[in-house]
Amino acid sequence: MLPQDVPTTLLAQGRPFSQVRGLVAKVLLEHAGDGTNERRQLTQRDIAVLVGTDWETVHASLNSLYEEGIIRIERHRIIIYKELLQKVTGVQVCKK
Repeated sequence: MLPQDVPTTLLAQGRPFSQVRGLVAKVLLEHAGDGTNERRQLTQRDIAVLVGTDWETVHASLNSLYEEGIIRIERHRIIIYKELLQKVTGVQVCKK
């Protein structure tokens, strides 16, 4: 079950894969930890609910991001490269 502070879905239904992949990347950016504290882990199904698609499409999106070297997947954790994800989403993330 998703935490209460999670925004409403981004409604990816009916969008091309590249747009859904961008929405998945946006969710990853929005939920990225800073490495200093533990964040609630989102499952692929959680991400699917946030994006408004099915988990298979989220899985394919994550695989695509992985194959391009934009994310790494290690022991049930996704390590992101924020600058590369920003390019996928077009969103600027402030550096601390």
